[in-house]
Amino acid sequence: MLTIILSSSQKVMQAWVSPTLSPSMLPAAVILLAFVIWPIYRLAFSPTRKLPGPWYTKLASFFMQYHAFKGTKRLWIHNLHLKYGNVVRLAPHEASFASAAAVAEIYTSGGGYAKTDLYSLFKQEGHTNLFTALDKKDHNEKKRRFADLYSNTSILGSCVLDSIRDRAETFTSACSEIASADIYLYLHCYALDCVTAALFHPYGTQSIEGGSDKEMVRCLSYHDSRRAMVLQHYHPWILYFYNMFFRDVSKGGPLIHNYAWTSMRKGNHSDFTLAARLLEYPKIGLSNMVAECLDHIGAGIDTTGDTLCFLMWELSQPYNMKRMERLSKELRTTKADGRLENLPYLSAVIQEALRLWAPGTLPLPRYVPNGGRVIDGYFLQAKVIVSCQSYTLHRFDSTAFEDPDTFLPERWLEDEGSTERQRLFFAFGSGARTCIGKYLALAEMRALLYSVYSQFRTRPADDMHASMKLSDQFITSRPEGMCCKLAFERLDS
Repeated sequence: MLTIILSSSQKVMQAWVSPTLSPSMLPAAVILLAFVIWPIYRLAFSPTRKLPGPWYTKLASFFMQYHAFKGTKRLWIHNLHLKYGNVVRLAPHEASFASAAAVAEIYTSGGGYAKTDLYSLFKQEGHTNLFTALDKKDHNEKKRRFADLYSNTSILGSCVLDSIRDRAETFTSACSEIASADIYLYLHCYALDCVTAALFHPYGTQSIEGGSDKEMVRCLSYHDSRRAMVLQHYHPWILYFYNMFFRDVSKGGPLIHNYAWTSMRKGNHSDFTLAARLLEYPKIGLSNMVAECLDHIGAGIDTTGDTLCFLMWELSQPYNMKRMERLSKELRTTKADGRLENLPYLSAVIQEALRLWAPGTLPLPRYVPNGGRVIDGYFLQAKVIVSCQSYTLHRFDSTAFEDPDTFLPERWLEDEGSTERQRLFFAFGSGARTCIGKYLALAEMRALLYSVYSQFRTRPADDMHASMKLSDQFITSRPEGMCCKLAFERLDS
């Protein structure tokens, strides 16, 4: 390929210096020369040229952008890793990695590499929040204000657990009274109710019961924003024309924003809430407080809702009946207010669900720091974008994850290979930028599974026809059909 391009370049140069070249041909010759020189330059000097990967990814990021727009980026990257190994070039200035050593280097060492401007797309009302803070100092300052509220000790010892248990029981009661319950909707209602309790108690939502609160769930969990976000990030000028012809449903909306503003203004929040903590820092301004809470709502509803939906669907399959029975038997040995985090099989089931259907399945990009770095044996210069994606980290190493696409909770109960599995576990990210809501999400998952499977068994409803394939959004994935109907049957029946 390079030989052909060089040959063409030589012919163009000969024509350039030829005395017979007519002045009218000069613009065309210049354009042709540019088209010849540009790929030569990219092939020869791309910062990622020495990395394994398809030759065409040296030329442009178009191919990666195309897959992001089409919703196939996760599988495209994963298949590249299966073909080329744990290091893959995605674009002239971007690379993907699939090793525990790369995770440690990119996300943990020295506080982790800096986030890219991709995260700015998640600003709320134009304000920077904990998730979108690109500057490390700014991030650390924001995190110090409320990180303790989200620690495992605080969550397990907080009154927020009472709200979570109440919501879990309400979910189970609502679903068990329906012959065919759409748990995709009800789980996202549950997640919204739990996260808003942590944010605004006693003004948390009660969306499981219905009303305007349930409408908020529809705004948050049935959006179609991937294509618009891809264009906004890579080609904002195209987005203007795209919006003229297509009306994708965006995430959030006035209903959510009005709820957050109203709840923040009410005051008298419970001590364990984020609102109460933020109000201790009046200098940051009410708009920044609301923006922080909006970010937690958006992140929290998908984390619990989607992962639990995939998990309950999998447990409800006939081939997993014995696993459901084992889980139910363990859950019935304790009470709802017992130490659920100490139940080994429950923990293994949740861990395996997070491995297969992590909240964020797509890459979490970072900039290589000044001076460049060596990752998995390859030197990468500063400002090259590097990333790992949980979907591949949780499947690529067949030694750590035998039969990687199969739901096998028992793997987490085995001592052999346990250290490497934990090193590769990336469901909540890693390092200083690990998802701050991790322990809240785990508490929600434990409470919900206890409430359901200590009393009921589940099976696919007779009218369940929606697809449960992973469908990629911008950095997360959800059930393709956005519908999952199950039937609840009492264990004692």
